[in-house]
Amino acid sequence: MGRRVALAAGVGALLGLVWWGVFGLIASGAVCTKDDYGCLGTAVMTVPVFTVVASVLGWLALRAVKLARPWLAVPAVVMAVATTVFFALGFFWAAVPIFAVFFALAAVLTTPPRS
Repeated sequence: MGRRVALAAGVGALLGLVWWGVFGLIASGAVCTKDDYGCLGTAVMTVPVFTVVASVLGWLALRAVKLARPWLAVPAVVMAVATTVFFALGFFWAAVPIFAVFFALAAVLTTPPRS
């Protein structure tokens, strides 16, 4: 079970880094204009797109390392995105541990019982 949790937490941390990078670019105004709430609109549109893309990438990554239940990426991403948006939006760096914790938690909760 330790390998499974470590791999899931690693995938979650990588997706958290991507979240941090994307929203760091948006907040800096590098990919949007700060006139007329352009960056706010970009951020609002990016959240659902990131959620879908991260869910698919997380599922593919966990499937590639041959975990028994790679679909755990979908609820983990949704919970991590919701937590980050509602509680830590101004702290983009917080996405890394938040994503890692939710992926590790999903890995623990979906571990098959020992025979």
